[in-house]
Amino acid sequence: MSGEVKLFDSSSPDPLTRERGLCIENCCKTRPFVVALQDCTKRVTKKAAYTAETCHDEILELMEALDKCTKNKAFLELQ
Repeated sequence: MSGEVKLFDSSSPDPLTRERGLCIENCCKTRPFVVALQDCTKRVTKKAAYTAETCHDEILELMEALDKCTKNKAFLELQ
């Protein structure tokens, strides 16, 4: 994912952002959702003027996968 804006940074001081970044980088279960969002973004960017597609579903699916990946890790530091 080089050359792109990072949605979640694995070096962030925020525990949730950091864990989401680690999941994107290391978890094979989230990878298909990242790829689907990237593909959708490319499609929408090419058709920007004449498409109603928004990638909303892809974003929701990625966020759900990230929530599942981080559910046991992200808030341990807050306890």
